[in-house]
Amino acid sequence: MAETEGGQNIRLRFKVRNILYLIIIMVVVIAGVVAYLLFFVNGFATAAVGNGWYSIRGASAVFSSGKLDMNFVGIESCEFCAAERYAIFDALSNFGNWSYYGGQVTLSSLLVGNYSSNPEPDALFYLASEGDWTLNFLNPHLVYSSNYVNFSGVEASNNQGEPLQSITSYENKYLSKYDPGGGVPFTLIGGNFFEIGAGESLINPSSGRPIIFNSSTNQGFMPRYIISQYNTSGSTINKGITQESNYISAMICKDIGNAAPACSNPAISSLEHSV
Repeated sequence: MAETEGGQNIRLRFKVRNILYLIIIMVVVIAGVVAYLLFFVNGFATAAVGNGWYSIRGASAVFSSGKLDMNFVGIESCEFCAAERYAIFDALSNFGNWSYYGGQVTLSSLLVGNYSSNPEPDALFYLASEGDWTLNFLNPHLVYSSNYVNFSGVEASNNQGEPLQSITSYENKYLSKYDPGGGVPFTLIGGNFFEIGAGESLINPSSGRPIIFNSSTNQGFMPRYIISQYNTSGSTINKGITQESNYISAMICKDIGNAAPACSNPAISSLEHSV
């Protein structure tokens, strides 16, 4: 029996539709493969893990000489950098020792009388030009040592906004991809966790300024007050620094496989499920 012209047209339409479906399916599959390779294998996709931190999905932790790399990029004038340094200092104390002129120090025991309005080389604290008193990571006598973490702190410009230290190619690789706007501070843990700005717990939600800044007097709290409040359980400064410190510690613990004794601390281990 001969096929009618109408029947041929119907068959043709079915063929065209099936071809279109096949093309669409192929495009979706190819797009999925590209997305997987780009965002997961190459470590581009990110996910919020809490307190302002993000994880880089698919990225493996980066170690140097058997120690986890941790990098901080800030500028001396920045008030948010000023706040973040306290939490970083505290967190790193969980994985090694800070020493000043050879003597071990913690955030609780820093010499609060050793401060300067400008970041002189020997000052432990200095006044960031935006108004907050902060720790001086560039003090040559303040040294960090650890069996677990390699810490590198870079101050890209001084209090006057002039270039100070160079950002490494390793740091720039992550800055250009995840912080193209150049926000500071930029903190990187193991090449698979990062934060732009200070941790959320370090910011006063009503003023939008760091908790180490006194909005009533429009001046930064002095080092003695900051440390005394850190040593006061339940204070705003204590809770803010401790929360950010615990998040940092939890991410380090995850990357090093909980190898450090501090990783058994319930306040730290309880956060690992979110990071």
